[in-house]
Amino acid sequence: MSGKADKLGAGSSFQVTQSISPRRAAINAATQAPTEGAPPPVKLPVSVISLNPANPRSEMGDLTDLAGSLRDHGQKQAISIMSRFSYLEANPERENELEEGARYVAIDGSTRLAAAREAGLAEIKVMLDDDLGSNPDELLESALVANIHRQDLSHLDEARALQQLLGVHGTQEALAARLHRSQGWVSQRLALLGLTPELKQKLESGEEPTDLLRLVGRKKPEEQEEQLQRLKDKRAQEKADKKIGAKERTRHVETMLRAASASTQAPPSTPGAGGNSAAGAADSQLPGQNVAVPDPRSAPPPKPPQIKMPWADGVASMDIIFSKVIEPERHRMIGRYLELLRTPEAFVADLTAAGSPEYRRQVAELLMKDL
Repeated sequence: MSGKADKLGAGSSFQVTQSISPRRAAINAATQAPTEGAPPPVKLPVSVISLNPANPRSEMGDLTDLAGSLRDHGQKQAISIMSRFSYLEANPERENELEEGARYVAIDGSTRLAAAREAGLAEIKVMLDDDLGSNPDELLESALVANIHRQDLSHLDEARALQQLLGVHGTQEALAARLHRSQGWVSQRLALLGLTPELKQKLESGEEPTDLLRLVGRKKPEEQEEQLQRLKDKRAQEKADKKIGAKERTRHVETMLRAASASTQAPPSTPGAGGNSAAGAADSQLPGQNVAVPDPRSAPPPKPPQIKMPWADGVASMDIIFSKVIEPERHRMIGRYLELLRTPEAFVADLTAAGSPEYRRQVAELLMKDL
């Protein structure tokens, strides 16, 4: 019996290619780094690859920038494809939806494929993996995992794909475990499907904050607008209170620093100056009385008062430390802080408690660049 490649008439480029699992493909997409067993990408004509008719992304959007980047800077990451034969084994009902003459189907990378066509590119880098799925749900999962790691889907497209996979895995806990996410992460995204059409439109346009819409999606439709406004008012008040608190702490620190600076720069009191000096006292003495002779040695300058650290206010304390410690010592101070914490888990716990999700994501991306 002839092999699958013989049926497809695949070129020699793929004769030694090894397939990789959906999980390994997800790792590749998340880390953009090769893993054991992953074959090197090859190039194929864009004309022999069909867009995925079951792509979880509902719209491609404006491809102008991506097309320009591919044309001017080249393709940095290969797209994942399946052979037409394997794709149709998993999706027999999709045969008429595939592009005419296509021998492969893009599973992860339909947007880059479309942008390459718009840019007028003749070829595109690909990774062939016929193990991306043996049924529609597995194919959707493979595409969804890759898009999640790249944050490459709209919020509603992501929620719809999760809803479809929830029907396969049964529970949010099982789906979360499959995607290596928390149950709360799944639940928050599914909540968007409960929004009213008006709020869904505002979500897609970016008019309203996504995190707040996730909180109101579980409310009754008639309660959602009111609940959203309450959450926005609460956030605005917390932001205003935080801003006022920051200003008050800044004024407090500046007052303490000015007081300390004035104390160190004030000239020492000199004998004979003013009516309360020793010489002034001598002038007031009557004849025949003992006269106090001033000490010819200059009086030592007073010691500058020590700044009293507001240890009960971590923000104010850090403001003072940051203004006083020079950069090299600041590095040593942070190093000592990490030593005292003893474990990376303790540092992550502190960072999680102190930083926003967006800040933590940026830190993670910067750390990954150094690996």
